[in-house]
Amino acid sequence: MPSIEVRTFRDLGAVVKAVRSARAIRQEDLAESLGFSRDYLRGIEDGKPNLYVARLFRTLNRLGIRVSVTFELPQAGDTTNGDRIDGD
Repeated sequence: MPSIEVRTFRDLGAVVKAVRSARAIRQEDLAESLGFSRDYLRGIEDGKPNLYVARLFRTLNRLGIRVSVTFELPQAGDTTNGDRIDGD
């Protein structure tokens, strides 16, 4: 299970995009299941500054808090990933 240190919102966006892509989930589908627009999700994945996330990372960095993200990617040849995108 990969684990990386996330230092900025750009790092976090890259992880979201990589995991979504690896799980073959379309931006439209993920955004819809989360209740926001595809453009908003694209902004997250592109690391577009978001006031709340930028402030969060500024606070974490100032306090010396490290954030690590652990995620699972589908195995090669796995056609049944069982992932749900509805939050359940």
